[in-house]
Amino acid sequence: MKKLDKILLNLDSTIESQHALDSAVFLAKSCSATIIAVNIVNKNVVTNLARFSDKSIAEIEIELEEDGWKYLYDAEEKAKNQEARIVIIQEYGYPEQTLPKLASEYKIDMIIIGQNPQIRKDVVQGKTAEQIIEHAPCAVLVVN
Repeated sequence: MKKLDKILLNLDSTIESQHALDSAVFLAKSCSATIIAVNIVNKNVVTNLARFSDKSIAEIEIELEEDGWKYLYDAEEKAKNQEARIVIIQEYGYPEQTLPKLASEYKIDMIIIGQNPQIRKDVVQGKTAEQIIEHAPCAVLVVN
């Protein structure tokens, strides 16, 4: 197995994402790796929220972007407090497309995603994780 230098972490509001952060920090410290934490403003989520609210797509995108930066800044603080290296970024798109693309661009050694075991039963959410695993150019760790 090759040395673990770069870990791509998908970060969002879920508790599973926080568990994934804990795993990423542990691995990064153990291997002297750098975490690249990404929050993806998911276009599907934006569209669905717009359908069921009185807000415009632009308003929803801004809210999700602001929330995403909060998660990223919290992750940055947590990692730095534990002396792990971290870089934070935000992207717009679909996780199943964006994560493999970023993994290739940044020459990532491992992607870490959090997923609720119950969601695997959900057709859409389960397919997203499967697609990330299928298209990733590196190892993928799924954390519950």
